[in-house]
Amino acid sequence: MIKKFILLLTISLELTMAQNIELAQSLYNNYELFREKTLLHKRLKHAEILPLIEALKKDKNFSVKKAGESAEGREIFLISIGKGNSKVFLWSQMHGDEATATMALFDIFNFFRTQDEFSNYKKVILENLSIYFMPMVNPDGAEKYQRRTSFEIDINRDFNRLQTPEALLLRETFEDLKAEFGFNLHDQSTRYAVGNTYKSAAIAFLAPSLDHQKSIDSVRDNSMKLISTLTKMLEQFIPGHIAKYKDDYEPRAFGDNFQKLGTSTILIESGIWKDDRENQYIRKLNFITLITALYSIATKSYKHQSTKIYEQIPQNEERIFDLLLRNLKYNNGKEIIITDLGINQNEVSFNKSTEFYISSTVQDIGDLSVFYGFNEFDFSGYELSMGKTYPEEFSSIKELERYDLNKLYRKGYTNVKLKSAKFNLPFTKLPINIKLNNNKTKMHGIKLLGSKPNFIIQKNGEVHFAVINGFLIGVKFPYGKVENALVE
Repeated sequence: MIKKFILLLTISLELTMAQNIELAQSLYNNYELFREKTLLHKRLKHAEILPLIEALKKDKNFSVKKAGESAEGREIFLISIGKGNSKVFLWSQMHGDEATATMALFDIFNFFRTQDEFSNYKKVILENLSIYFMPMVNPDGAEKYQRRTSFEIDINRDFNRLQTPEALLLRETFEDLKAEFGFNLHDQSTRYAVGNTYKSAAIAFLAPSLDHQKSIDSVRDNSMKLISTLTKMLEQFIPGHIAKYKDDYEPRAFGDNFQKLGTSTILIESGIWKDDRENQYIRKLNFITLITALYSIATKSYKHQSTKIYEQIPQNEERIFDLLLRNLKYNNGKEIIITDLGINQNEVSFNKSTEFYISSTVQDIGDLSVFYGFNEFDFSGYELSMGKTYPEEFSSIKELERYDLNKLYRKGYTNVKLKSAKFNLPFTKLPINIKLNNNKTKMHGIKLLGSKPNFIIQKNGEVHFAVINGFLIGVKFPYGKVENALVE
């Protein structure tokens, strides 16, 4: 009898998992039907979502309420759909510069507004769940593309003191809803790898801890089971790119406290995918993950899943550089050493944070054999030298645009001087740095660590590559592209 029960349970689990995977695969293939096409970038502003929320007000299936206002008076909304007994609460962008999930929530709204082949799935979800969304909890931070609120306080460390109106609003909403499940939606560092591997952590999950002992009760156990279900589903799209966020108990954080107060909470941290600066692929994964999660909660299929999958998810580890150059010879002014260079391409906001340019930094040097790069190269036998500034001034940008810059690279130059001091931007789309003064870059004796990566890479006295503002380009043969160089 027991064997028969176990067999039936196994078959049931396999069937429900197959349904989840079938749903996810279909969502993946049909995503463009639901993608909100007005949202194209991660520097998302409050003004961009307002017309979309206004459109939802006209849809009889949605309830849209003004939940409150930010410190600077921007409206924060609570949007709901469904008529089921089980409540689910999803909130995004507690940190103003973490908009990936916010974009995905508007894709989800489109999903529920269309008539298509997913009607049966939607019916199951909406008859069994009442779903509440609070997109962009921190609109003031979003306006400045910064993590913290206009008070310079991190909302996710303000659960107890409630010094920000945004934290107070989020906590009051939570206490009013008393949801069965909560989804805490964030973006994480782009430097995280999955354990000790070269694979970026595209998605990281966490069932937040209840206490410093990391106890597991039935509430947290349900979080783990649901994450196990979602991990198994996501592996078909991003195998090896799923990690676990650190589970140290944080008594000031919302997710930890919501878990402690009886809501099974799932933290989803959106990471990075190569060549996806605006997080559009990760946004798609969020959409698929959240719809699949809602279906699993509605059908209670997660209850049959083992927590072993959750327990076996590798930890996030900070191991990835944007560019990793290995085994370069370098004369540091005292002796010739062999070193690796880890270079990060940092986004710098400008024009009221709606746009950005890249300003790269040499983040680490030495033996970086335990690290990886989104792009990495073994330069054994090659020599690194600092880029020089071309001594003759160019009269204008137009003159510089006509010049064969490859000739400058071959002579060791990564910077040029411009006669005109009028330049409105701190960067240029030309693949060479522009200096508006007569400062010269020394060949040796300067620190590599923390410097701007503008280098020449040569072999047997011949230049093969140049690094311009952290972008590797071929000199002897075409390779790579400089997104932008710097103006100083």
